Amino acid sequence: MKGAIRFAGVRKVFRWRGPRQRAETLKGALFRRGRRLPAREHVALDGVDFEVAPGEAVAIIGANGSGKSTCLKLAGGILRPTAGTVAVEGRVTALIELGAGFHPEITGRENVLINGMLLGLTRAEVGARMPEIVRFAELGDFIDQPVKTYSSGMYVRLGFAVAVAAEPDILLIDEVLAVGDEVFTRRCLDRLARMRQRGVTMVLVSHDLELVTAFADRALYLERGRVAAAGPADAVVARYRSDAAGLAAPPEAVRAPVRVVEEGRRWGNGDVEILAVEAVAGGGPLKVLASGEPCTLRIRYLVHRPVTDFVFGLAWHRADGTHVSGHNTELAGLAPLRLAASGEVSCSYESVPLAPGDYLVDAAVHARDGLAYDYWRDALRLRVTGAVEWPGVWAPAQRWRSEGPEWGAE
Repeated sequence: MKGAIRFAGVRKVFRWRGPRQRAETLKGALFRRGRRLPAREHVALDGVDFEVAPGEAVAIIGANGSGKSTCLKLAGGILRPTAGTVAVEGRVTALIELGAGFHPEITGRENVLINGMLLGLTRAEVGARMPEIVRFAELGDFIDQPVKTYSSGMYVRLGFAVAVAAEPDILLIDEVLAVGDEVFTRRCLDRLARMRQRGVTMVLVSHDLELVTAFADRALYLERGRVAAAGPADAVVARYRSDAAGLAAPPEAVRAPVRVVEEGRRWGNGDVEILAVEAVAGGGPLKVLASGEPCTLRIRYLVHRPVTDFVFGLAWHRADGTHVSGHNTELAGLAPLRLAASGEVSCSYESVPLAPGDYLVDAAVHARDGLAYDYWRDALRLRVTGAVEWPGVWAPAQRWRSEGPEWGAE
């Protein structure tokens, strides 16, 4: 199916040899008998499995050197796996190094024609898209000047405009939104959002975690070439932030290391443990809630080690992984002082205006820098019901008024 990507047991190893050692004798030098250093290896990816469905947006995150860009290059056909298989269906455009194929001595227009044809467009198709490319890149008359006269911003804008004009089935994005000014970044995001609406599959590599949670449906967290976590973007970002916060703690900070309690579902250092998460209404627990009705979510916890830096949070998802909402005590303006005794925290909703369906709730208690004491994915499942099926997620109370139309009762 066009737009699908599948990695199965992918391993990528880079090998290189060092220079020959200096010959120890004149005879050895004459006959080139210096010994070559043994081959060295770097394992960039080691047994990576993941799939991207057509039209889905997936982010790949992780520290530098974790294998993120290698994944993109494998998906784009720039590299081949050492072992395993990479299956990609459809036309692919890679926003990895914008303008990498531009020739500095020829004009922007000529570069657009050449690069567009390299991306699979015909000469006529490039010509038809040329006005839009020039408009988006904001080059004006500079489009007919040699590329070597362009500023770095003009260069990047033209590279992005050509790449997205190819109308790919799959778009691979590697940190390109980190370049350029704020206005350019907003325009890029708007163009990418429109492409998503057309069903273009996107794989994004970025260190901008706010962008990842806002843009991606799911995320893949790589650590030293292996998949450390995969799932809804906000949950995977929370896991990565927790790991990064634990590693970045100053030597004088006394922090237990983060550990995985249940693979893919629960992690933290255990200073505070979540015992239970439940929904209640009318004084009793519930598993089914009518859309628009009030309810309260309760988090019961146990303190193993007193902390002064803590945030309690909740994140709602549809059963298919669609992120619905996330909120926490810090966003609500509650400043932490001390958490020393076991107890309970609750979050009350005057109304839950969700469309009918199954919802999963993540619960977490963590430090403000992201270090998880306990992050529990899918801690609660709640079914929301309604008199009629409702598309989407939001089902607000509503009243229709009109002047002119005549209506009959259903």
